[in-house]
Amino acid sequence: MQSVRAEEMREMEQIAIKQLEIPELLLVENAALNILRCLDLSTRHSFAVFCGPGNNGADGMALARHLLGRDKKVMVYLVGESEHPGEAWLTNRRILQHMTKNLRRVETLGEIEDMLQEINAYNTIIDALFGTGLQGSLKGVAPIVIDNINQSRIYTISVDVPSGLDATTGRPSGAFIEANEVITLEMMKTGLENNPYVDCPIQVVSAGLPQAVKDRVLRNLQR
Repeated sequence: MQSVRAEEMREMEQIAIKQLEIPELLLVENAALNILRCLDLSTRHSFAVFCGPGNNGADGMALARHLLGRDKKVMVYLVGESEHPGEAWLTNRRILQHMTKNLRRVETLGEIEDMLQEINAYNTIIDALFGTGLQGSLKGVAPIVIDNINQSRIYTISVDVPSGLDATTGRPSGAFIEANEVITLEMMKTGLENNPYVDCPIQVVSAGLPQAVKDRVLRNLQR
């Protein structure tokens, strides 16, 4: 299976969005629906969904919407902020605000304490904090949140890459999610291959990027 680095994955996304004019919102929706199909909803009935400030968080919120639509018990935690959140992130947050009261920010130690009191009521954690866009070390309360997710021992599914791991090198940026399962988008990431920090099954699902876009970037790599 061919793998790509984070920058190559981002290039594919930008070609699709800017040149082919595929809305970012549509790619997020495709990703969420295909992630949903990978979940065993016959045994997983309750979900704590942790969403970061970028497109990985948008994927998580879109997935939370569909889980709510299937009458699952869902709590959504928003961790970290962006000065310029994307359209897909903002749209999915607005929809969730209409659908549920279980949408909370986690910005302070007090809010982390509240989170710790709540998450044991859920049998599945969705890690949609940071994906291929992660660059540099984690900031704010994110490392504390990640440590507490790991300590909870609740079954954890990471979207794209376990948060805190570099999608290209696989190296940790300090704290990182110890995932039980990874559902990565479009193509395998180089940082997931032969990585001692990723000792779990990995599935690859589509977010709707045209094959021609992926082929174009991959051809350029071979020159």
